[in-house]
Amino acid sequence: MNDLHPQPLLATLLLLGSLPALAALPGAPAYIDDSGYPEAAKQRILPAMFEQTLTSTRYIAPAGNPLTTVAEATGFADTSTYAQTRDYLQQLASAANGAIVLSELPEKSAEGHPMLLVVASLEADKSPAALKRSGKPTLFIEAGIHPGESNGKDAMFMLLRDMTTGSKPLAGLLQKVNILFIPSVNVDGDIRRSAYGRINQNGPRQSGWRVNGRNLNLNRDFTKLDSAEIRNVAWVFNTYELSFFADTHSTDGAMYPYDSSYCHNGNGWSPASSAWMDTVMRAPVYQALEGEGHVVHECISMNDNQDPTQGYYPYRTDLARFSNQYGDIRNVPSILIEQHALHPYQTQVLGNYVVLKTMFQVIGEQAASLQQAIASDRARLAAQREVVLTWKPGKEEQVDFKVGDYRYEQSPITGARTIVWGNVPKPLTVPVTGNTEPDLVVKRPRQYVVPAQWAEVIARLKAHGIRMRTLEQPTAMAVTLYRMDEVKVAGGFEPDRAAANEIPGYEGHLLVSGVANPLERMQTFAAGSVLIDIDQPLGVLAINLLHPQSPDSFWAWGFFNATLVAAEEPEEYVMEPMARKMLAESPALKAEFEARLKDDKAFADSPSARLHWFYQRTPFYDVNAFVYPVGAVY
Repeated sequence: MNDLHPQPLLATLLLLGSLPALAALPGAPAYIDDSGYPEAAKQRILPAMFEQTLTSTRYIAPAGNPLTTVAEATGFADTSTYAQTRDYLQQLASAANGAIVLSELPEKSAEGHPMLLVVASLEADKSPAALKRSGKPTLFIEAGIHPGESNGKDAMFMLLRDMTTGSKPLAGLLQKVNILFIPSVNVDGDIRRSAYGRINQNGPRQSGWRVNGRNLNLNRDFTKLDSAEIRNVAWVFNTYELSFFADTHSTDGAMYPYDSSYCHNGNGWSPASSAWMDTVMRAPVYQALEGEGHVVHECISMNDNQDPTQGYYPYRTDLARFSNQYGDIRNVPSILIEQHALHPYQTQVLGNYVVLKTMFQVIGEQAASLQQAIASDRARLAAQREVVLTWKPGKEEQVDFKVGDYRYEQSPITGARTIVWGNVPKPLTVPVTGNTEPDLVVKRPRQYVVPAQWAEVIARLKAHGIRMRTLEQPTAMAVTLYRMDEVKVAGGFEPDRAAANEIPGYEGHLLVSGVANPLERMQTFAAGSVLIDIDQPLGVLAINLLHPQSPDSFWAWGFFNATLVAAEEPEEYVMEPMARKMLAESPALKAEFEARLKDDKAFADSPSARLHWFYQRTPFYDVNAFVYPVGAVY
């Protein structure tokens, strides 16, 4: 048999029935064969929606418009595939009289697909330097980081069209702003498309999948930068002078009449920008939405989806691994837009259209005051001697909030009480449990030194745009290191407070937590190690990534787990007689040992722990065991 030509054998086996016919196998992009499921398993049973009359329907393209989007053409039943997305933007660029240019981002997706960047500007030169010279604020919008949540993409298609084409382009928006747009951050998930992408969502009929080709949730990747996709987003932050960042999503979890919502990062790392959004931007955006028939609120996650009286958790002052918090730590005013997934898809798209259009207008008109807020935030972070890395809940705030009317039934499925939602607004007064108080506060170092052997960490720091210089030769430096004690496996953090996975690990990493105890050492760093001065625009981001107790540090994400071991261990026949002699020579050591035996029963009952206790008190013990190897200079 010729092994180079197996097809005849395969055909023979198919004829003989040894293999199933290839046509019967589920295929790309969804790999789902739904023929064996009961009909009820294929149909979403969603609550009846609130009555709502929208005038934002006037933004839908009239019949015959050659730049009608897939969503508009299908009555918002469908959204574009990734191929259709690229085709539509090519058509739009051709019709926009030079106002729109398309380019590919530097890296391809995990599966090797190119990623598209749209630049919309009236500047003839659309390079990053030219956009900066224009003096206009440059706004960065991303969509499809979760491809099933596609309303931001479709809203931006309509908005870009209305800003750049037709007899009456949307009045003057591009006279005052430049716009960057990534239509599909998660291309892999966008291509993995089916009718079963979002079980909790009211349209479109087919949608993409939440994670990328490596099964990563890209809106958890903004600090560790595992994915090419988010490294591309970081590249945009590094390459352009940004004045605003918006990440577009859909949300679900409870039944409430608010179809449109957005939030910033609270008192976080850029409080002046947050205050600007509250005092300058919020009222016009809310008024525009309400004037078009939409209902608006800050974005939320219910504290208990079965009991709305327990209030909600707003997406404020969270961790920098999330999109808008990452923008915030970089002093770029940033928001998360959430359209409610239970509202019709048309409502979601039009709500996002109104949100973005009004934000563009306000930012263009109030660019000077926004720039003042950005400058204030940058000066504040640069001057801080103590840096806040995390926040915790403070005093609860009681607010008015509406949900759908609801009742409870005993569920034969769960065996517990289950909530049944209605579509009549029910007013409540509920607690808001946001993070408002500083929690982890650390002293600001002057420098960090990252050893050359941790090249992956150095590469990620460079991808963030953090400035550094490389040591050309081995260099001895007096540094503070940290011995990590009480180390244990940590769980991931989800804003909807989902239960932790039973299998240790989160987003491809074994996260760890521990207590950092400082130690001073004259450390020799090999050539190729990097020195990071914290007196730089991304200095606080560097601290967040390199202080080991930060939940978004590379240490916490597990990049340094190889240090959590002692390289050498003693045999008992050596250590036991040595320990006897140590006790005989040192009354102080003997007293310490006896006290530990008395106070710690688990220690007293463990021969190996007792032996290891003595080993740690010899110079044979590995001085690098459990030592975080990044040096800090204070």
